[in-house]
Amino acid sequence: MRITPINQITLEGPDLSGKTTLYQKIHEKSGYHWIIQDRSALSSVVYARLYGRNDYFHVEALKQELSNLNNIIILLLPSWNIIAKRFQKRGDEIQNLVSLKKVYDLFSEAADEFENYPNVILIKSEVDDNMVSYIVHQLRSHFERKPYHEYADFFKIAAASSDNLEKVGLNLTHYDNGMFDDVSEEMLRYEKEKVYYDKIRRTLLRKIEDEIAGCNEYNRPETYESRRFIYTDDSCLSLCHFMLRNEFLYGEFYLRSSNTKETLSYDMNFIKALTRDVFSKLSEFSDIKMCKLSLKIGSGHILIN
Repeated sequence: MRITPINQITLEGPDLSGKTTLYQKIHEKSGYHWIIQDRSALSSVVYARLYGRNDYFHVEALKQELSNLNNIIILLLPSWNIIAKRFQKRGDEIQNLVSLKKVYDLFSEAADEFENYPNVILIKSEVDDNMVSYIVHQLRSHFERKPYHEYADFFKIAAASSDNLEKVGLNLTHYDNGMFDDVSEEMLRYEKEKVYYDKIRRTLLRKIEDEIAGCNEYNRPETYESRRFIYTDDSCLSLCHFMLRNEFLYGEFYLRSSNTKETLSYDMNFIKALTRDVFSKLSEFSDIKMCKLSLKIGSGHILIN
């Protein structure tokens, strides 16, 4: 079993856009499968701009939310006519029709900017049962169940959404119970990187063996719960750190730089294969139940030839 879980789903949009209805219907359709919350830092940005306040820190908070690819924002933006009719029928405790239109226009500007993000779902029609079924299916299959290396497309799309074709600090968390059935052996033989991958693998596995045997600067044998099972370098994949705690294998990975279009899928496949190798080695000492892979990319970019 493998899964890239959704941390939270945040519903966004102007007042009267259908957030409460969608909240209830997703819970009903999924059996309360996800954490769903009302409004993100995007609303803080919108209302700061509405009232002429400085929005810098809200923008940074929004970037941080979207940089975590385990977060999903669903932005509801039905036509203004639908919003206006709902206002005429139900009213609103805070907005009048003029201020509501200003809010709507600000969310429209945000939709133009964020609709191509890999973890933003833009809904431009009224919420109905067919739409909810489609959303739940997409969340389960497209967001949660893809092979690990295919999430490279998420990083690529995020980079492509930026004017300079670069995103900083993108991150993703993924789990595997030890099956590793999505590792591609063919991708490990990628001609441009296979020597590089083999070097990292050999260095890390030797490091684990040496630490357990006491071949370190302390002449001290480490246990299988050592904090010293680490590979560091100044190359693109600059950190791989494994720790085993309570039958749970944690893998932390840092790519200081990644060409998200050309090589990232191969790098992510290698990261998954490397976790498989460490899992196999440390299984000699513990019955590991689950692996957690946490990947962060310093500069995720697309190179223009």
